[in-house]
Amino acid sequence: MYKALITVTLLLSSTNLFAAKCDFAKVQNVVGVVWLQRGESKNILDYDTKLCEGDHVLTLMNSIAQFKLRDGSNITVGKESEFVFKQYELYKNASKKPNLALFELVKGAFRSITGSITNREHRYEVQTVVATIGIRGTDFWGGFGLTENGLDVMMIEGKGVYVVNPKGEQVELDKAGMGTTVFPDKAPKAPIKWGDAKVARAMSTITP
Repeated sequence: MYKALITVTLLLSSTNLFAAKCDFAKVQNVVGVVWLQRGESKNILDYDTKLCEGDHVLTLMNSIAQFKLRDGSNITVGKESEFVFKQYELYKNASKKPNLALFELVKGAFRSITGSITNREHRYEVQTVVATIGIRGTDFWGGFGLTENGLDVMMIEGKGVYVVNPKGEQVELDKAGMGTTVFPDKAPKAPIKWGDAKVARAMSTITP
C-alpha cells in the first residue's frame, strides 16, 4: 500500500508539472486555417488552445495566427510559416534567474512585441538556422523570403535587437526602421534604414 501511494503521488506531480508547461500563450486571433503540431499529433488551431512548450504553429498561404504570452508579449506568426514555442519562464524580481522566452522560426516570418518580460534581466530569443535574434525590449519583424537565401530582421520600435550568427558575429539594431540581412555562414550585414517598399513587403507577410 505504501508503494502504491508513492506511485500515485509521483504521477500527480508529473501531471501538474506538465499542465504548468501548457500555459505558454493564448490564441488572440486566427485568420484562415492554422495547424498546431504537438508531438505526433496535428490539429487545427482554435481559440480555446493553450500552447505548450514545444508546440509548432504552421500557417498556410493566406493564414496568420496571433498569440499573447502571460507577460503581455504578442507574437504574430505570418503566412506560410512554421514557428516553435520552445521555452518560457517568468521569475519574480528577487530571483537570480533571468526571465526566459525561446522560440524558433523554421520558415516564413513573424512579428514580436515584447511585454513585461523585458523589464528585468531576461533572455528573449528567436532562433533560426541562419542566426539568433535577441530582443532587449521592442517591436520587431523577422523572416525569410524577402532576400533570397537570407534572413531579414527589422526593428520597428523599442530598445533594440541583436542578431548573432553561429560564429558569434553580431550586429545591433537600435533605431526604428533599421534592418539587417544574414546569409548562411556569413556575418550579419551592417544595419541600414529600410525603404518603404521593403517595409511594406515585410508587413504584408504578417497581415491578412
